[in-house]
Amino acid sequence: MVRGLVLATLCWSAITPAVADETPRNTIAVAGEAELQLPPDYASIELGIVTQGPTVAPALNENSDRMTRVIAAIKALGLQDKDIRTSTFLIQPKYEKQETRDYETDAFRSIVGYYVSNKITVTIKNLADVARVIDEGVKAGANASGTVDFRVDKLTAHMDDARRAAIANARHKALVLTEAAHVKLGRPLSITDNRADTQYNSRAEGGTVEQVVVTASRIPTPIEPGLVTITTQVTVVFSTS
Repeated sequence: MVRGLVLATLCWSAITPAVADETPRNTIAVAGEAELQLPPDYASIELGIVTQGPTVAPALNENSDRMTRVIAAIKALGLQDKDIRTSTFLIQPKYEKQETRDYETDAFRSIVGYYVSNKITVTIKNLADVARVIDEGVKAGANASGTVDFRVDKLTAHMDDARRAAIANARHKALVLTEAAHVKLGRPLSITDNRADTQYNSRAEGGTVEQVVVTASRIPTPIEPGLVTITTQVTVVFSTS
């Protein structure tokens, strides 16, 4: 009986340190935010042509002719081939209208025509040319909606600056909280980048984006670049004592 008691005591002694090691340390978790507002370095414009016809050929021919004129007008402003790329090209059938009461999910509808859509994205380094590119594109035949998207160069470097500022913000918050709680702030135990999968550009982060509906003649287009806003957020867990 005495031998069994000794073995049980030894077993308890062996597991006690492990249980103690699993005891959570005192910690504090804070979120740090940072926001940078930067003047844009370049703009990205989307302009397009939409045409239709009873068959593909006339719709495509008209579309190609008008897009050729739009590209020529843009190049006449000094833009190069590398600044212009096709972003969307689509040929889509137009089906006959069907009355609701006669609608059948498995029924085939006759094709009565075709739409052809061709859109280009233009990169402009000189922001003073943004309005001119839009106006000249419209004059040459652009009739599809597009956007003006202002962006910044060296985005990685700017994001690194924002992350450093976010860490500093998190540490400041942690210091205020620990001082108020009369505890000592320790080293960071974990850091999480909460925006690691976010795409940063002026459209996503609240920068200036003009929806351009190109129809008939327009007065000179007012375009204001404003500032591109870059934001980031981190979560830092600090030890305390």
